[in-house]
Amino acid sequence: MCGIFGVVSSGDSVIPTLLTGLQKLEYRGYDSSGIAIINNEGKIEVKKSEGKVERLCEVVDDSKMSHSTVGIAHTRWATHGVPGLKNAHPIRTNNVVVAHNGIIENYNLLKKGLEERGMSFHTDTDTEIIPNMLTLYLDEGLSPIDSLFKCLNNLHGSFALVLLFAEYPDALFVAKRNLPLAIGYNCNTVFAASDSNALSAFVERISHLEDDDIAVIKSSGVSIYNNGTQVKRSIENSSPSDFLISKNGYPSFMLKEIFEQPRALNKTINQFYKQYKEVIFANKKLFSELSYITIVGCGSSYFAGLIAKYWLENVAQVRVYLEISSEFRYSNVKLEEGSIGLFISQSGETADTIEALRYAKSQKQTIISITNTFSSSIEKISDIVLHTLAGPEIGVASTKTFSAQLATLACFAVELGKIKGVLGGERIKQLSNAINSIPEYVEHVLNVMKIQHISDSILEHNNVILIGRGSSYGVAMEGALKIKELSYINTTGIAAGEMKHGSIALIDSTVLVIAIIPYDDLFFKTLSNIQEIIARKGKVIAFSDKQGAPFLRGVCADVVELPDTDNFISPIIYSVAMQFLAYFTAAKKGLDADCPRNLAKSVTVE
Repeated sequence: MCGIFGVVSSGDSVIPTLLTGLQKLEYRGYDSSGIAIINNEGKIEVKKSEGKVERLCEVVDDSKMSHSTVGIAHTRWATHGVPGLKNAHPIRTNNVVVAHNGIIENYNLLKKGLEERGMSFHTDTDTEIIPNMLTLYLDEGLSPIDSLFKCLNNLHGSFALVLLFAEYPDALFVAKRNLPLAIGYNCNTVFAASDSNALSAFVERISHLEDDDIAVIKSSGVSIYNNGTQVKRSIENSSPSDFLISKNGYPSFMLKEIFEQPRALNKTINQFYKQYKEVIFANKKLFSELSYITIVGCGSSYFAGLIAKYWLENVAQVRVYLEISSEFRYSNVKLEEGSIGLFISQSGETADTIEALRYAKSQKQTIISITNTFSSSIEKISDIVLHTLAGPEIGVASTKTFSAQLATLACFAVELGKIKGVLGGERIKQLSNAINSIPEYVEHVLNVMKIQHISDSILEHNNVILIGRGSSYGVAMEGALKIKELSYINTTGIAAGEMKHGSIALIDSTVLVIAIIPYDDLFFKTLSNIQEIIARKGKVIAFSDKQGAPFLRGVCADVVELPDTDNFISPIIYSVAMQFLAYFTAAKKGLDADCPRNLAKSVTVE
C-alpha cells in the first residue's frame, strides 16, 4: 500500500495532475512515491523519490519528463521490501508498468515459477510478479485485457492496480479485488484512484468498481469487464471540493483537527438525533430483544469500542464482547444468529475490520458500522451505517474522528437504554443534556494551557505509563497509543487496578505515570493505586476535575484540572486532553505530528 492514482486526458499533459493527485493522497502515510507515463515514442518513463511528494516534484522538474496524456502514480508504505528507491512504485518491465496497493499472498510461489521461465526480478516487492507475468502473457500473443484476466486468476490476496501497456499509449488499465478503486469523470479527462477523496477536487461524477472488475480507461470512455463479460457500474454525481489543501494557519493538520473537534462533535451529535435515532427506533424489535453486542475495531477504533463497552453495559445493560479485528477474523468463534456486530473504522476501508465483518456476516449477524467516510467498502456490506461528520482527517493519528466515534457511541448507548427500558426519565434527560454539552466542554479543554507544559515532563522520561479505571481505562489506552505513535516514547496503558498484579515491578524514580482520574465512583480506588506507585518512588501526574483535584494536590507531582462533567461523557473530554498532550510532546521533539514514521492513515492490508 498506500495510494494509487491514474489519469487519461484528451490532450493535456497529465504529469501536473498526477503530482497533484499524489499530494491529495499524502495524508494516508507513505515512505516513497513515483509516477510513470508513456512518451511520444511509445516508451515507458518512470520517476521515483524517497520521502515527500514535494521531492518527487523536484525530481520530475529536473528530469524534464516528456509530455504525455496518460500516466499512473503511487505513494508507497512498505509491506514487502524495505523503503527506498529500489522498491518504490511504479514497477515496470519494458512494456508494462504497474502501481499496486495491497498484498499478493502467494507471490513467493509465483515468483519461483516466473524465474524458472526466465523472468528477472530487480526489487524485493510482491508487486513485481505482476508486470513480469503480464509480459509473459503478452509475449504469448494475449491482449492486455486477456493477460490481465489470466494474471488476476493467479493472484491470491487483496489488491488495487493501475497499469500502462507501452503498445497502448492512450489507455489506462485498472483492476481490483477486496480493496477500493474509484473512477472519476470530468469532461475529456478520466481519473482512477484508490481513495475517492483524492478525486473530489477533479471530478464531477464518480463510480466505484466491484471485486474482480477490470477497466480499460480512455479519454473517450470506459469499458468495464468482470469474468470476461462487459458490465456497467453506476455513476454518481460528485461535488468537486478542494480536499487537503490548507492548515488554515496552524503548524500542522493534527493541531488544526484537534481544534476542529467542537464543530465536528456538534455536527455528529445533531445528525444522530435528526437521522439515526429514527433508524434505531425502526429496528426497535431487534434492539429490545438484544442480550449482547460484539464490538470490533483496530487501533483507536478498538479503544473507542473499549470505552463504549463500559457505556453499553452500564447505561443499556447489554453485555459487550470486545474484539480486535485481526484476531476476531481468525477466531472461529460461534456467534448467536441474529445478534449484533458493531464495527468501527474511520476510513471504512480497514482490511482487518472488513474481513472480520464478512466473517460476522457469514454467521448471520446484523451489522452496524460506524465510519467517517461515505460510500466506503464497510458501508456497502453493513445493514445499518452510523456516519460521523468529522470531515476529512489528514493527520495520521486519529483525533476528531475518534471523538466523533465516541459521541456516536454515547448517543447509541442512550438510545439502546431507552429502547430496553432500563433508563428512567430523569436519567435520560441528564444523559441527553450531557451529550449536548460535549462540544462546549471540549472547547474548554482546548484552552487548558497547562497541558502544553506537562509535555515537558514526558520528554524527561524514556518510559511512561497511563492508568485509569472503568471507561478511563479506555482513555489511558488511547492516550498511550497517541503518545507512542507521535513521540516514539515507550508508553503503556494499564488498568489502574492491574498495576499491583505485575506492572508495578516497572516502577522506580525513572518512570512517569499519568493517571486519568475524574471524580467518579472509582476515584478513591484509583487514588489508592496512585499512592502505591508513589510509595515506590514513581512520579505521578494526574488529570482530574475541580472536585477531584483537591484530593490529588500534595500527593501527585502535578495535577491538570479539567472541567467537572457528567461522568458519562468524561472519556471524550479526557481523550481530547491526551491528544493535546501527545501533540505537544511530539512538537517539542521536533517531530512531524501529521506523518509519524512507519504509520499509514488507512491500513488496507491484513
